[in-house]
Amino acid sequence: MRLRPFALGLLLLPVLSHASSSQTILTQADSDQVIAAGESAARILKAPVCIAVVDQSGLLLAFKRMDDAPPGCIEASIAKARAAALYRTATLALMQRVNGQEPAMATLPGMVPLGGGTPIHDTGKVVGAVGVSGSINPNEVKISEEAAAGYGQGG
Repeated sequence: MRLRPFALGLLLLPVLSHASSSQTILTQADSDQVIAAGESAARILKAPVCIAVVDQSGLLLAFKRMDDAPPGCIEASIAKARAAALYRTATLALMQRVNGQEPAMATLPGMVPLGGGTPIHDTGKVVGAVGVSGSINPNEVKISEEAAAGYGQGG
């Protein structure tokens, strides 16, 4: 018996829907919490920055450009978030590896060896990431870490 592609799709639908339902994803509300936590940290540091939130695949979910944040930092914040999500590690750790014994890592696709990108974890799995740009690097790292910690803290 030969199944047509449509019929095969119908047979696989329950399997595919079950697989996706067991995976935690960031919602728009989650992204808003992360942005709010990052913006709060940035205000304390008096650092106008761009804050980007991406899903686990590195696709943009939310973005905030604070007043007076440099326009050139828009793409940088998104790139940092994407790198943190795709490599499942903080971009500060990537920067340290590139500046240490692994400079060739800087040539990997999507690599951003600058601090300010932090993965967002849920029960030990990376579900997204936040990227921050527009201030000195220690501030960007602090803001991105505070922003990531804002995941799951809302009402």
